[in-house]
Amino acid sequence: MRRTASIALLLVLALCGCGSGGSGSGGGHSSAPGTAAGATTAATGAAGTSGAQTADDGNPVDGAQFCAFLGKLEPRLKGDGSAAGAEADFAVELANWIGEHPEQKPRTAADLDDASRQSCPKVRTAAVADLGASSFQDSLG
Repeated sequence: MRRTASIALLLVLALCGCGSGGSGSGGGHSSAPGTAAGATTAATGAAGTSGAQTADDGNPVDGAQFCAFLGKLEPRLKGDGSAAGAEADFAVELANWIGEHPEQKPRTAADLDDASRQSCPKVRTAAVADLGASSFQDSLG
């Protein structure tokens, strides 16, 4: 089942990258790579700011948004009855969430761990336990 979850995550990540404009093409991003951290710092202090934010470490996953998703999903993962069922459910729901939040593009499952470890450690611990793992990286590969 871990292999299926890993394949699903890779598929999600590949699909999310398809519309990003790629390297050097006329994509929608016009900022230079070094400006993202400065923009994040300025945006963090403003209430109601929307748009993609990148953590100081370059993590593209917004912890608050991911934790809101996890908080709603975790009770369902617990009710799935098995770690394999929870992994399948999580992979599908994560793919849907990333599709609905195109600014959230985790590079690897470790980005999910880092964002949730900082923003909602209790919810993260419960969710990965439901997945029968110690981390999202462990669960999704």
